[in-house]
Amino acid sequence: MDWPTVKKHFKETWLTTVLSLILFAGVTYFLIWAESQAIQSNLMLEELVGGAESIDVHTADDAARYNGHIVHIVGPLRILEPLSEPDYNIQVQAVKLRKRVQMYQWLEETTDQENYLTEPGDETQKTYWYHKDWKDYVVDSSLFYIRPGHHNPTSMPMFSETHIAENVKIGWLYLGLDVKRKINDYYEIWSDSRPERSDIKLHSGFYYHGESALEHQIGDLRIHFSYAGREDDIVSIFIILFFYVNIAYVLLFFKLS
Repeated sequence: MDWPTVKKHFKETWLTTVLSLILFAGVTYFLIWAESQAIQSNLMLEELVGGAESIDVHTADDAARYNGHIVHIVGPLRILEPLSEPDYNIQVQAVKLRKRVQMYQWLEETTDQENYLTEPGDETQKTYWYHKDWKDYVVDSSLFYIRPGHHNPTSMPMFSETHIAENVKIGWLYLGLDVKRKINDYYEIWSDSRPERSDIKLHSGFYYHGESALEHQIGDLRIHFSYAGREDDIVSIFIILFFYVNIAYVLLFFKLS
């Protein structure tokens, strides 16, 4: 082994080596710390859930004594008022109604092709091609390599949104907003009920804003709906109860199954 060469190389790279070791040690420590925190959180959650008391949601007798306690409840969802989208003739008895809005736009794709006839530093060249598809967001066509003939609208006329029912109950319990947000098992709505508006077309469960539901133009909109937490769905949750004006609300969500 050539020790002078090794010493010279070490002198040239010692700073990079030390920084790499420090970075490695820091990342290792962070991963171990994060894993320990996750284990602690899971143990605490299991301990809290293990100490939860099951209550009957069909009777409110002696319910006030559970105020601020962790309890386990099982029962069917009750939605007091349906969620609706009148323009699309949509109405569902559910905790959530999600409206997904997509716009028909130009998309740019690139491929790298090898070119052995050029200089060694330019073995590959990019090929750009364009096609149309539905997207949930605005595709900025001003960044396209070939802009003429590939113009997209600069904004969405409407946006995706999720409606959440205001009054949802399990037995005598009203679910708080935090719990309702956790109900995310969505099911598609495939309606054949046509909207009254003539500018909205229905085809295969999708609602189209445009001249046609079959032949699409850049800027056309496609709307689709889905729901979560249907009326009478049985849910099992661990929660903390909070009483306000003699009504029990689910204050904090722990576990849903």
